[in-house]
Amino acid sequence: MKTSIAMTIYNGEKYLVEQLDSIKNQSIVVDEVIICDDVSSDNSVNIVKEYIVSNGLEDTWHLYENEKNLGYADNFYKAMKLCKGEYIFLADQDDIWDSNRIEMMVDVMDENPNIKLMGSEFTPFYCTEDAPKITSKQLKSMNNNGDLEHIKLDNKTIFIGCEGCTMVVRKDFLEEIGKYWHDGWAHDEFIWKMALCYNGCYVYHKSTLDRRLHSNNASKNKLHDYNNRVNFLKELQKSHEGMLVCAKDLKLDEKYINLINKNIDSVKLRVDLLDNKKYMNTIPLTLFYSNNYHSRKSIPVELLMAIRNK
Repeated sequence: MKTSIAMTIYNGEKYLVEQLDSIKNQSIVVDEVIICDDVSSDNSVNIVKEYIVSNGLEDTWHLYENEKNLGYADNFYKAMKLCKGEYIFLADQDDIWDSNRIEMMVDVMDENPNIKLMGSEFTPFYCTEDAPKITSKQLKSMNNNGDLEHIKLDNKTIFIGCEGCTMVVRKDFLEEIGKYWHDGWAHDEFIWKMALCYNGCYVYHKSTLDRRLHSNNASKNKLHDYNNRVNFLKELQKSHEGMLVCAKDLKLDEKYINLINKNIDSVKLRVDLLDNKKYMNTIPLTLFYSNNYHSRKSIPVELLMAIRNK
């Protein structure tokens, strides 16, 4: 099977070379590396260009420079769509891959043709004092024992359960689900939810990379203020609705349709609470929708946000 890496960069000059080295030095040579720069203002583009030339990678590594900033989600989706390999690995600009990451994950994919999408575990390391911390709950879920877990759709798994930077997705699956994607849909959440609908979502309980955490991690700072929270919830509603279309097209069991619909209803109530100060929404959210939260602590947090931002 041919392998591709979809990598995006944006002002990543500080850690970029370490990641490029870890990709180049894999135990099996990757067939293609697609790198999309999202109008960086630092030296990222020149670093990549020089790296490709100095290592003689011009035939298999390709850099694309966006004419305008697409944002991390659309930029990643663009990179994924440009890939031609049967297996597409997602790569952040600042992690460090284990030298046998591709080899390990390709072996698992080859042995399990039902896998549409597979994430893995990772080893966190912190580079700045204000880096977002991995929760103790998430750390406990990572046992690094090499098991392969089949993830089924429920109220817990409807929320993405692994980091996008750990994922590998089949090219034919990505092409099949393209009709459901919309601009701005986080690329990793999109393929996670689609894989749930197709019953092909898996997690490989093995650390395959060092996940660098620092103050600029794009995916870790969404929910700390009011506007980010509201925007996040509106995007969450859209992603649930996109998932619902897919689930209906696939004629999933009614219990899954109802589950997705209930999650949509809960997010609508949460947005209405924050946007329109419907404080009483907290009552049905607590009584009937508490299982539709990634964390139940969000119920009082969002009520307090609504009160403080009149």
